[in-house]
Amino acid sequence: MINIIGALDEEIKKGFVSVYNKVQNLFNLPDNAVVNVTIVGEQKIRSLNKSTRNIDKVTDVLTYPYVELKINSALNLNDYACDIDQSTNTLTIGDIYICKTQAEKQAKQYGHSVKREFCFLLCHGLLHILGYDHMNADDEKIMAAKQEEILSSLNILRYPVGASKKDEEKIEKDKLENKSKQFACGFVTVVGDTNVGKSTLINALVGHKVSIVSPKSQTTRENICGIYNDDSTQIVFVDTPGYHKRNTLVDDEMDKQIAAANEDTEVVLIMISAIKPLYEQFEKISKKVSKTAKKLLIINKIDQTTHEKLAKELIILNNIAVDEIVPISALKGKNVDMLLNIIKKYLPKYSYEMRYYPQDEYTNKNLRFMAAEIIREKALMLLQDEIPHGVYVAITDYKENENIIDIFADMYCERENHKAIILGKNGDMIKKISTAARKSIEHLVEQKVNLQLYVKVKPNWRNDLKALEQFGLKYEE
Repeated sequence: MINIIGALDEEIKKGFVSVYNKVQNLFNLPDNAVVNVTIVGEQKIRSLNKSTRNIDKVTDVLTYPYVELKINSALNLNDYACDIDQSTNTLTIGDIYICKTQAEKQAKQYGHSVKREFCFLLCHGLLHILGYDHMNADDEKIMAAKQEEILSSLNILRYPVGASKKDEEKIEKDKLENKSKQFACGFVTVVGDTNVGKSTLINALVGHKVSIVSPKSQTTRENICGIYNDDSTQIVFVDTPGYHKRNTLVDDEMDKQIAAANEDTEVVLIMISAIKPLYEQFEKISKKVSKTAKKLLIINKIDQTTHEKLAKELIILNNIAVDEIVPISALKGKNVDMLLNIIKKYLPKYSYEMRYYPQDEYTNKNLRFMAAEIIREKALMLLQDEIPHGVYVAITDYKENENIIDIFADMYCERENHKAIILGKNGDMIKKISTAARKSIEHLVEQKVNLQLYVKVKPNWRNDLKALEQFGLKYEE
């Protein structure tokens, strides 16, 4: 018996019943065996994948067998006597979840009817319940042949009705081409001196604001991931703190963040500035990057120098150990698209869609973190050199209401005179910071924001282990 749950076209429902009946007869399933088939959306199938398979992605079908069968083995009800529902005398042998939108997309992609795709997915799920699998090439061939045997016997055709032999050959050729297309996915770490433009570049590559940008150095305090997605690629960019002289425990932690980012990455972008001596910058940074990753030397800020000056500097770099040298202007967007294509070339390739993060996400950080970073960015920009980097922003409350988001934040500084500067005369400076941050956060969340900022003093917090733990800035001896 098949139990269909969720909205579905009547013609497809009839197809489901015919597929189940065919499978029941073919495998001698007892009449009181039940399979639940639930039609779901992308959000539900993603949630199921995440909770049961630890995979955060949308798939076309999920199957949960409740019986343990091998290929060509019969279902013996005596083995599951304790699982039979006494009130209905039925045994549920499995649950199948089919994503409606994914099935519709695949029908279009493969050039056959929506009914064919839904019935194919049902048949696929039923065979999983009956012990079939596709973990290796041989098993996949056996399962595919059985699926085609079942669907063909029911006249649920692979090709559109009336398709010629030539049309069928073209469809098969297109499928092979799609299958042979490789998916590129991997981690790319961006390293360089402070204020060299790493955050600006990642924001430009990803197409969203994921890292704060400031004229001051040492703006980024921890590794932040920006995620680039297209139909055949996912790139996880890791924005690291800039290399600088150690002065505080926070600086030590920032160096640890850089080391961690270098450990597990496929490509490293070594970023230097076109307006400083190139070789000296490269020599300083290259000593600390991964030995196994592909290395691209990115020369940023080419808009701030001349072609002649840059050409002279580049001659010195002729024999350095990098895979490619790419001159860019992250701020102006010059050569950024070219750099993106070069990065794709060096990523690991997969024969299937490989993503570490959902396709609609562009950062690994939540909105609370992003809000705090935006507030800190506006503070650094508006205060300029009046306050050093001893500013930390803690979100104390973040409430999403129907029409507005309430955000309460504490801004910590290290001295009472710093607090006075942040507040400004008659509170003018804190109002400017709050207004600028609120507008940027509203743009990010696409909703009205009520932002309340408070300034607090925590003396020498950057060298205070308890304060670092409180702020979530981990430090280990």
